[in-house]
Amino acid sequence: FSYGLDIKNFQEDSMKYPIIGPKKGKKIILFMGRLVYLKGVHHLLDALALLKKDRDDWECWILGEGELKAELQEQCQSLELSNHIRFLGISNDVAHFLREADIFVHPSIHDTQPYSVMEAQLAGLPVLVSNTAGLPEMVEIGRSGLVSSVGNIHELYDQLRYLLENDILRKQLAVCTKEWAKERWSLDTMVNNILSLYKQAKGLETENENPT
Repeated sequence: FSYGLDIKNFQEDSMKYPIIGPKKGKKIILFMGRLVYLKGVHHLLDALALLKKDRDDWECWILGEGELKAELQEQCQSLELSNHIRFLGISNDVAHFLREADIFVHPSIHDTQPYSVMEAQLAGLPVLVSNTAGLPEMVEIGRSGLVSSVGNIHELYDQLRYLLENDILRKQLAVCTKEWAKERWSLDTMVNNILSLYKQAKGLETENENPT
């Protein structure tokens, strides 16, 4: 079963902190997670290098720490992305970062059900994920996000460009995502699913003890 989040507290947390800084007319693409190979951030940077050739109205925030941070920063320099990428370090309070973002990207090579995707959807962000392990199950395509092939930087670039150039569609997707996530990721949904499973198991146990 899916995990659950305390949605009420999560939404309240998003209003506790001031904004990080002015967007300067640019839309924010956000990644949150460990800076390790399996998170696929290097693929995101390659896709952003393609995006930079088309448009300059975006900035990417990378929230997290990890063993590949220095390597990723070097990759940014070699791709001439340093003015477009901000490495923000680690934070235990992510809701206000999500409040400022316009698009959330999770390009993992392998992942199950990351909380960061759940939080981004609850914040009303269009979510772009890769088609690995449990990630596609977290997205209803066209309603709560989009899915690209693992490591396919051209697909990811196309999706980023598509959302950046379609403001109305991006905002519609954001509204749908938030409503979808409230039902899917609530603690009540998680608890009800678990209780239902226990009741089902108890019923099978009773049947086995009293065969007809």
